[in-house]
Amino acid sequence: MRQEQLMPLPDPDWIETLRAEAEKPGRTKAAIAKELGISRPAVSLICAGKYTARLNKVGVKIAAKVMALYGRKVWCAHLRTSISNDQCRENHNAPMTMSDPVRLKQWAACHACPLNPKNMEEESHAVGHDARSPKDIPGRSGNDHHPAHLRNGGT
Repeated sequence: MRQEQLMPLPDPDWIETLRAEAEKPGRTKAAIAKELGISRPAVSLICAGKYTARLNKVGVKIAAKVMALYGRKVWCAHLRTSISNDQCRENHNAPMTMSDPVRLKQWAACHACPLNPKNMEEESHAVGHDARSPKDIPGRSGNDHHPAHLRNGGT
């Protein structure tokens, strides 16, 4: 039986950007790893194209950070590529359109994106949100997770 050879796929932008940063004079992979919050061996393996874990899992963790720190771009999870800060801003400021399904999906993705400044503000407010346990809230007990009208047969 003949073994078929797979066509090699190009590396994502964030990996190319990471490699370029690692090749700059005076830069060390240890320093880059510290900035990204990952191990030095992980940076080495990613740059060498020998990282054994799924790159999509690593990409979720560090792609946006790589592009923001070293590429002057942001990682768009919806488009699955890096885009300029200006394009990102245009996308998340665009009005919702019902006539174009592609643009509607982009609009929805932008409004759910953690890079959207509106979402960053909501997260910072959520930190100070009511952190009481359910048993500290009047009318609720620790084991009580459903409203009274659902517990009593829906009446």
